[in-house]
Amino acid sequence: MRSTARQLLRLLPAVAIAAVAAGCAGTTAPSPTAFSPSPTTSSPSPTASEGPAAPAGKKIGACRTQDMSAVVAMQPSEGGSTSTAMVQLTNDGGSVCEVDGWASFSLVNALGEVVEVKTEKVEQPGAPTPTTLKAGSSAWAGIKWESCDKGSSDCPAGNSLQFSLEADTDGKPAELEGFPAPEKSNITMGSLRIGSLQPIRQGVVAW
Repeated sequence: MRSTARQLLRLLPAVAIAAVAAGCAGTTAPSPTAFSPSPTTSSPSPTASEGPAAPAGKKIGACRTQDMSAVVAMQPSEGGSTSTAMVQLTNDGGSVCEVDGWASFSLVNALGEVVEVKTEKVEQPGAPTPTTLKAGSSAWAGIKWESCDKGSSDCPAGNSLQFSLEADTDGKPAELEGFPAPEKSNITMGSLRIGSLQPIRQGVVAW
């Protein structure tokens, strides 16, 4: 009996040490927290309204007579005293320009003098359409006039037409197609109506 007690006493320190070791082994040391740096806050990409304002585009200037050419082509006659012609107005300059409104046309006699004709600008085939013309591109219009008796003293007669985009009667000669030969001075205009400038030719004489 005493022998057994002594054996137990010898075992107690070893058991105690084992228990302490087991307790230490069961305690999990806290894992070091991984370093997670805060994400760098990037500036938002600027939108069109937030970014610097885009420079305003260069304003397109009005076309000038000196930079333009005009071809006036007689249209088939439907009979009566009314004549119709289609106008092709072309930008011959090196810069982009804009037309808006009407071109002016004047009857000119053999002496190069402007002959006074009762003239009206009409919204035909509709209101004027602002048209940007690159070099070599064209705008279109129609003109109509009432012929008169050349032998009458009050009948304006001439042999050519001038055109202008400015508010005056000075202009440049227009190229005429299908008109009477200039030497005959057989262009008579009791009255003249000028249609509005349009970006396409379809319909410009259909009035």
